[in-house]
Amino acid sequence: MITAESPSAPESAAATAAPIRWLDTLVGVVLALAMAGVLVFTVGQVADRYLIKSAFDAHDQYARISLVWMTFIGIALGIRDRANVRIELVSHLAPPSMRHWISLALELLTVLVAGVIMVTGWRLLEIGAFQSIIGTALNYDVMYAGMLTGMGLMVLFLLLRFINELTRGKYRLDALPGSHDDPAA
Repeated sequence: MITAESPSAPESAAATAAPIRWLDTLVGVVLALAMAGVLVFTVGQVADRYLIKSAFDAHDQYARISLVWMTFIGIALGIRDRANVRIELVSHLAPPSMRHWISLALELLTVLVAGVIMVTGWRLLEIGAFQSIIGTALNYDVMYAGMLTGMGLMVLFLLLRFINELTRGKYRLDALPGSHDDPAA
């Protein structure tokens, strides 16, 4: 995604690219673990019901927790990689000189909506800390933490995109230079 190995890359770009690459890798690992959790607990529930017949009855709860984490981390990663579904009609109808600004406005709106979700989600996290998930040793704050983590990552990734835009790519903070949002593409 982000490369700082080019000979013309300034020292500051290499210094900022390394932690972002580390974060990208960490987010990818968390997403893969969440996907594995959904798979293991969903298949495990079927195997347990028809073959093993154990007393463990929280497969669906753990699969749901993994699904929540997978969804919100996946949304953040989709935003990071510009793989998310967007409203393209506005961009297609606008003159080419305005498309870049429309894209920035939509991303700013996304940051604002994510901020509202985070404020509301924080209250849910506090309430969920006292509600146990039946059949597990966990509370519902685990679910809301997934939502807050995903929204926080989404805001971070969009802020990195804005900073990259303001510095004209000097620090190479954006995931995919040359994508359809890039005016140089």
